[in-house]
Parts: sequence; structure tokens; C-alpha cells
Amino acid sequence: MPSPEPAPAPTKRLPVEGGIIVAVAVLCLAFQARLPSLLPAEADYLEVQRVLEAEAVAGDALLVYPWWAERVRLFAPERVTVVGYQGSDADSLELHPRVWVLSQPDLPKASWATFWSAFGPQRTAVGQERTFGRLHLQLYQNGRARPVRFSLTDAIATAQVYLETPDGQRTPCGWDGRAQRCPGGNYVAAEWHEVRFQPRRCLRMFPPGGPTKLVVELPSVPGADTLELMGGFIWDRGYFSDPKYTDTHLTAQVNGTQVAALDYPRGRFGLHRVETGAVPAGASLRVATQTQNPEQRELCVEAYGFGGAAP
Repeated sequence: MPSPEPAPAPTKRLPVEGGIIVAVAVLCLAFQARLPSLLPAEADYLEVQRVLEAEAVAGDALLVYPWWAERVRLFAPERVTVVGYQGSDADSLELHPRVWVLSQPDLPKASWATFWSAFGPQRTAVGQERTFGRLHLQLYQNGRARPVRFSLTDAIATAQVYLETPDGQRTPCGWDGRAQRCPGGNYVAAEWHEVRFQPRRCLRMFPPGGPTKLVVELPSVPGADTLELMGGFIWDRGYFSDPKYTDTHLTAQVNGTQVAALDYPRGRFGLHRVETGAVPAGASLRVATQTQNPEQRELCVEAYGFGGAAP
């Protein structure tokens, strides 16, 4: 028996929605067809490589814009640090007196004004910009750079590394040519780790757990105008917020007096830093980490002495 309900009126929604889908597809195809014409050729990268091989010096950085256009890593000399990560436009790059910027302003959504507002302060162009196809290369003097008097990361081979209990007992770790090996399988070494998208060459300092501290000590450091302590959880560890993850502590002492402290509660992500006053020549520097539950509390740690006249 046929339904007594009236048949639904014909609708035009389907043709309209189909038209929208077709239009979007056409736009996507047009974008993909146009994109190769906006990308550099390999010959352009080889020209950039030629300039960097001839003119870049040790300590230079190469910042790529947009940050994800990183193919130049295949062509950059080893002595040049390539920087490109989400947020790198605002990186102070304080370890690099000179910064080369390799930009591709023709890429979709590239905005030089936005980039310059983050990168430009305290940067001064050196010479003229050079263009190789779609690639633009410009050298800048980095006014945010600071002279490094000492680096905890660079000194790890000669540092004293040990586990320390609350009553002051110390269990030494030993250098094996690559890392300071500690009892129980933990170790401290200079490694590359990602801290919220940012690659950092830092000390792998994973706290051992409980009240015991992991300590890296430099018995005698050069004098410096300031000490900067920085660190953060590696990879995704900073996003974990389960109650089982305990607060992690990072401290620095100069000649036995605590001068800096960073606390990392669960859910605290990214790189954090604190700066202190002057460090006298010949002072001892001691950096320590501790947490009750070491699960997923892996820290990437750096400490630098900045400024001060060379002895």
C-alpha cells in the first residue's frame, strides 16, 4: 500500500554542494600546478652553497624563512648552523654574531613584514641582498649575540658529574669518551634534543628519581658578566599532566651559593631560562636536577657565562 505521506519536494542542495566541491578541487589543482614555478631549482641552491662556502665563517647561523622551507640543509656547509623551526623568526641566536637569512618571499602566505617584526630588532644588514632564482640571501650582523665565556654543554668531558643524596654522599659518574656514565644506567652527554619544536644542543640531564640529585660541576670557570641557566622537557614530555608526574627542579650554584632555580611542574612545556649576576673568575659552577618520579621527566639543560673581558 503506498504511503499516505506526500513525496518530498525536489531539492537543489545536491547540485549546489557538488558545485562547491568541484570548485574547491579546481582551486587545489590550480595551486598544485602553480607551486612548482614558485620553488627554487637545484641550481639556485648550488649558488647559495657557493656563496656560503666562500664567505661563511665558523659561528655563523643560517635562518630559513619560511621556517619549513629547509631543503637548504642539504647544501649548507657544516660550519654553519641551519635554523628553522616553528617560531624561529624570533630566536635571539645569541651564540651567533652573524646570521644569514635565506628567504623565499614568493611562497604562499609568506609575509616579509611579519617576519621582519620578529627578526629585525637589533639586526643590521651587511652588504646587498643576493637573489638566486626564487632564493634571497642576506647577511646580518646580530646585535642580540653575546660573547660566550663558558658553556656547560661544551665542558661536559672535563666536568665532575655525580649523584648526590640529601646527606651529601656522592657517587661519581665516569667519562667514557662520549658521555658521563652513572650507576644504574643513567648518563649525561651533549646531545641534540627537541624542546617544543626547537632543536637544542644541550646536556641530557635526566633526574635519577627520589631525593637524589644529578649534579654537573665545573670546578673553575672563567669570569663572566652574567650566568644564564636554561632548560626544558624534551619532545612532548612537557605536555604531560597526569598527577603521577612530579615537579622537577633545576638549580645552579656558584661557589656553593644557589643563584638560579627553575621549577618544572607537570604540564609546563617549552624552553625556560633565568639570568643571574656576574660570576667571578675561578668560581665553581654546580648545576643539579631532581624529581621524585623520573618517568617522562627528561630535561635538556644548558648554562652559559656571557660577557666579560677575556683573561
